[in-house]
This record gives sequence, C-alpha cells and structure tokens, in this order.
Amino acid sequence: MGLFSLLEVRRVRRLCLLACGFAVLLGTVPEAQQPAPLRPADQPVFRLSVSLVQLDAVVTDKQGRHVTTLGRDDFEVYQDGRPQPIVAVSYVDSDDGWVDTSGLPPLPVEALKPEDARRVIAVVVDDQRMSFESIYYARRGIGQFFDRQFQPGDLGMLVTTSGTGVSQLTYSPKVLKAASSRLRYSLWNVQAASALAPVDGVSFFGVEGNFLERTFAESAILRIADAISAVKKLPGRKSVVLVSEGFSVYGFGWDNSYIREMLQRLVDRSNRAGVVIYAVDPRGLVVTGITAADNVRGGGAGVAAMRSAALRESQDGLRFVTGETGGFAVVNSNDLGLGFGRIMADQRGYYLIGYQPEAGTLTFKSDRQFRKLKIKVKPKGLRVRTRAGFYGQATE
Repeated sequence: MGLFSLLEVRRVRRLCLLACGFAVLLGTVPEAQQPAPLRPADQPVFRLSVSLVQLDAVVTDKQGRHVTTLGRDDFEVYQDGRPQPIVAVSYVDSDDGWVDTSGLPPLPVEALKPEDARRVIAVVVDDQRMSFESIYYARRGIGQFFDRQFQPGDLGMLVTTSGTGVSQLTYSPKVLKAASSRLRYSLWNVQAASALAPVDGVSFFGVEGNFLERTFAESAILRIADAISAVKKLPGRKSVVLVSEGFSVYGFGWDNSYIREMLQRLVDRSNRAGVVIYAVDPRGLVVTGITAADNVRGGGAGVAAMRSAALRESQDGLRFVTGETGGFAVVNSNDLGLGFGRIMADQRGYYLIGYQPEAGTLTFKSDRQFRKLKIKVKPKGLRVRTRAGFYGQATE
C-alpha cells in the first residue's frame, strides 16, 4: 500500500471513530448519508458568534489531577458577573484522541502534516536579559524537556527574543533540542544586566533601565504573538510556553500602560486562536534576603522587602498573561523539568463549554469592551481554570 493510501486510510478511520464527538454537543446524531463531522479536537476551542460562545476549561481536584466526569449541570458560567445559560458541555481527551486502533504501522515523521499533531507546543525563550545562571538552567531544562517529554506526534517550535531558535514547526525533538543547546549568555545580556542592576540591593530603574524594561517586555510579547500566529490555524488546543525572568505589568515606580495594553491585546489574540500560555521562571527559588555582597548601611530590612516586592512584580507579569489564557506560571522552583512536566500533564484534556450570550454581547464591528468570564463548578473541592474574557467582536 502506498504512502498516500496509508495516510488516507488512517485519517478516514480516525474520523469515523470520532464522528459523533460534536454531534453530542448539539444533541443529534448524524445520519448515514451525511458527511461525518470532525472530532472535537478539530473544532475551535474558543469560538465567538452572536448566538454562541464556546470556551475551554480544565478542572482539577486538590491533588491537581484532572476531573473528567462532569456534565452540564455541574458548571456555572458568568459573563460580567451575570449567569449565562449553558447549552452544551463535552470533555475532550487529548490522549484518547490520539489512540490509533487501525493496526497500521506508525507513520514516519516526514509523512506527518501539521494537522496530524497530537499536541502543539511553542516554546518562547526571553533570553536577551537572562542572567548567566538563568541561561544555563533554561538551556538544560528545555533540552531535557525535548529529550524526555516531547512525545511522538508532538509538534513544536523554539523562538527566542535574541533571534535564534527554530521558527518552523517540527516533529523532530532532536532539531528542537539542538536549538535549545545554542542558548548563550551574550554581550547584550551583560549590558542589560548592567542597566537593570540593583543599587545597594534595590531594583530602582533609572531612565535607561525603564527604556530597557519596556523594550524587553515588548520583544517578549512580539515573539509570543509570532508563535500564536504560527499555530493558530492548527486544530485543537495549542500551548505557548514562555521561559522568562518576567516583566513588570504595572511598572516599578513608573507608568507602564503601553505594556499593559499590549498584554491585553496579546491575551485576546491568544484566546481567539485557542492558545493557552504557560510560563516558567528559570531563576528558580530566588533569595531576596540580605547577603554578604549587599552594602545596606543599616537598612537591611527595607532593602529585603523592596527586593522581594520587585521579584513579585516581575513574576506578576508571568501570572497575568498565563492566568488570562487559562494557563499557569511555574515560579520559585529549581526543577525546570518538573515545571515542564506539570505543563505537559495539563495538556491531557479539557472541557468544551458552550453558552448563549446576552443580546448585544457580540457584534461584527470593532468592539473594545472587554467581557469578563468566570466559570464555577458545583462539586466541592474542585478548581477550574479558563480564559478570563474576550473583546465583544464576533469571529463568525
């Protein structure tokens, strides 16, 4: 059997096995003469129309394990604080969706197309201002991820703010690991560290530091946007993993409304593309107390408090962009491999929840009003993560 026939047989079988996936959401079963609908993973995970808003959500228990058995009556959806009527709930199991029961031999990597991907992971490394230690830990952690946790059928790319990496999606972990091994501490990192260095242990930015902080944040946001553009046309739920020392959302003693606006637009772009953003801070567990290297002249307590506040603020930028898209940030952890493991475990499945929005919620005109979303689960002891909201412009 030729390669073309092998591909077609496999795809037809997968479509037949999962033909009723979204028909369940609509309460109907396709008749024999109708074309089979696509499996749930092929449907958009975030959909905005004047009659339906569809979003994805992950529900976990106290141990962080995925809960997969909930139904429509177990959820409540609130838009701008007001309850909305839920019309459909379905759980998409990413692992089960990849099970191949055809009995055919596995396809060679070169025969796989982007739409055949089991998972899509774009790693964005904000390496321009990383410290020497962060570069080392990032290079090692990302390399271990591609070597140990990047599975057959995973599609990935590696983008950096310095311009290195693999800008094309690939199924090859060797190519991605080789790209991660090229991460280096450069002269630019030295200059950035000098401009942003704390004075007597306190991270107050001067004029040059403020400019560089904005530049770094803008560069990271643009690289994330590039990654979203690269994966947005692919089916299912995609993820971007940002490896960064963080950036300020509110500005440490200076106005940063421009960056906040860029981040909010990035969040909306990510949500509309069905992309979840995660973040990993390569600094690990940072000591913010006084050390022998500090020249504090009797102000040790104040310096430690301000250093701790500066650290929290840099991490708040990571928490903001991840929390608004349904992901999470891995901070204060010296084990980057464990952090990547948590992120990949979070990709195992998700709920698709559809609700009927209030009249006037969505239009086909440009709408800058942000609609806040909140999902609650009725069973006690469970946590739910989803996207924080959307701008009221319909996509269909």
